[in-house]
Amino acid sequence: MELVVDANILVSGLIKDGITRELLLSNDLDLYTSDFIFIELFKHIKEIAKKADMAINEFIDMAEILIVESGLKTITIDEIRSFIDTANKISPDIDDALYFSVALKLNCAIWSNDKELKNQNHVKVYSTSDLIKMLK
Repeated sequence: MELVVDANILVSGLIKDGITRELLLSNDLDLYTSDFIFIELFKHIKEIAKKADMAINEFIDMAEILIVESGLKTITIDEIRSFIDTANKISPDIDDALYFSVALKLNCAIWSNDKELKNQNHVKVYSTSDLIKMLK
């Protein structure tokens, strides 16, 4: 199953060794995201590393390992540029429009625990609990 991963899912997988991390590393999922996610991660790196109870350099090493092992593929702004206007119109939260752009480009769903993102009918949005039920 192809999915676009939002920043909160990636952060959740980095902070805690739990079901989200397990799903990120699952061979059943082909994961994509906007390259913007890395700007978001590093913008909040001190806060996230603290929540993960890690030093910043330790957190960066963990992030690199998780991203590589998950096979997370990044889509550049240039690749989704033609979808941005539509995504801005349909995304319930303008901050998440780039994830919608990637989903529109790839014709796939978004993995997010942000319930607000389900308040549209153009792109399917799955929560972690939705994925657990589907993959059983």
